[in-house]
Amino acid sequence: MKMTYCPRCGNRLEMRELEGRERGFCPSCRRIAYDNPVPATAAVVFNERHELLLVRRGVEPGKGKWCLPGGFQETGETPEQCMLRELREETGLSGRIQGLVALEMGMNPVAGEVLVAGFLVGVDSGELRPGDDAAATEYFPLDKMPALAFQSHARIIEKAGRPLRARLRFRDLPGGAYVVTQDEGIARAACAAGARIVQYREKDGRPLLATARAIRGAASASGTLFIVNDQLDIALLSGADGVHLGQDDVAIGDARSLLGPGMIIGISCSTLEEAVQAERQGADYLGVGAVIATPTKENYPVVGLEGLRRIAAAVAVPIAAIGGVNLENMAAMKAAGAKYPAMVREFQAETAARVAAVNRIFL
Repeated sequence: MKMTYCPRCGNRLEMRELEGRERGFCPSCRRIAYDNPVPATAAVVFNERHELLLVRRGVEPGKGKWCLPGGFQETGETPEQCMLRELREETGLSGRIQGLVALEMGMNPVAGEVLVAGFLVGVDSGELRPGDDAAATEYFPLDKMPALAFQSHARIIEKAGRPLRARLRFRDLPGGAYVVTQDEGIARAACAAGARIVQYREKDGRPLLATARAIRGAASASGTLFIVNDQLDIALLSGADGVHLGQDDVAIGDARSLLGPGMIIGISCSTLEEAVQAERQGADYLGVGAVIATPTKENYPVVGLEGLRRIAAAVAVPIAAIGGVNLENMAAMKAAGAKYPAMVREFQAETAARVAAVNRIFL
């Protein structure tokens, strides 16, 4: 909505070509009346199932449709204060800011152009209930969004959901080959053959960023999930889908704060207690082993098929069985609850054929 009158003296504005565009000019004040957008904020809140919190509007504009909790910034308020206030007023929840998601432009029939700042928020307290302009509050899966009131919110939701796509895709990924390698050629062959997951792990040193980026490209082209072993910086810089950590590596909570909400985090476990704790702390999957004694896991305790079965019965997250896994005992691993057979030596020769054979067993 364009200004008609000067905000300083009330004189009617004239439209003139000024500073490369048509602007309102006050002939009395001899000043340009800059028509800046109204600032507003929106809160992006996900629950533990990666569903997004929306409110159904009880007033116009967009009455009956859904949007992110949010509203116009008031005088003397920072954008962050505005967003947390609106979240509390509309949903009853109090939270903390985890980062800026996006800045988007929108149109409002009353305020005109609106600059909307979308912030990612973690909920600390409160009871979910509609308030202020909200007629209802509800969490929605990202792939089942209702009719939205504002296009600016739709764009913020798209940007907020983008980092979560790998974790959401991982949730529905079929079982099959989990290839662990330090060899770029093996990784490429595995991706081309349809490996579900490829983990880049340097056995004798630090992972190389160039190799990680090359495997990332191959995995993206084939739809394979790409995991980096241990090194969070290499995982971030290469654009990996996730990271696999050992019991003595960075804690899950600390890793999540660095990696953000979209990264897959796998944890190595060799006991039922470790597995239950890792799931409770937010691990997306567990690498359980060594299931059978193996040279690549010689310092790990042997879990055995019965131990694998007990862990699988106690947790809901997927399990990658590692250690002594091969084509001969793979059916037994699957029967014990493993979704992904994670192997090193088995994929070093005839990679494509063995990936295909593993996938057939786990279909």
